Amino acid sequence: MAQPYGRCQHCGERLYAHIEGGYQCLNCDRRYTEADFESRAT
Repeated sequence: MAQPYGRCQHCGERLYAHIEGGYQCLNCDRRYTEADFESRAT
């Protein structure tokens, strides 16, 4: 499993790279795409 990237916007746990692309929170099973993080980067 890839190194953690960012935090879940729902529960605050670490996100991990998902094999199908994007990121997943292993705590609450939410999935995020690359686009979800582009809007937060300023």
